[in-house]
Amino acid sequence: MDALIPIVAITTSLGLPTAIVIIAMLVSHRRKMARYNVIEKAIATNASPEVIQQLVATIGAEENKKRTPPKQKNLIQATILLFIGLAFFVLKFIIGGTDVTGMLAAGAILTMLAIAKFIIAFFIIKKDPEQS
Repeated sequence: MDALIPIVAITTSLGLPTAIVIIAMLVSHRRKMARYNVIEKAIATNASPEVIQQLVATIGAEENKKRTPPKQKNLIQATILLFIGLAFFVLKFIIGGTDVTGMLAAGAILTMLAIAKFIIAFFIIKKDPEQS
């Protein structure tokens, strides 16, 4: 029974995120395949070229939908990382004690990642009107 706890901890900490990523990839793949199957059926039933052209355009529109500009994306990620990192520091004061060095290290790492994202957003990404 004592050996069961580490096994469950390892499998859930590694297996659950892996399973989520695999399921997301499968769902995305099935959606794409469903779109292509609709076009194949339209071609097989001798649909008009306009209908087929509209179906093909919907695939292109889905792939080219507006994405978040890089500067805004980095700012969002930096803000999230910063507040998660700061939460670790706040938890240190709430929990207290001396055995929280791992928590402080995690908070410091997340805060440094946030600062790096802010630097990327403000100084590295070009001020192109199409990007920001």
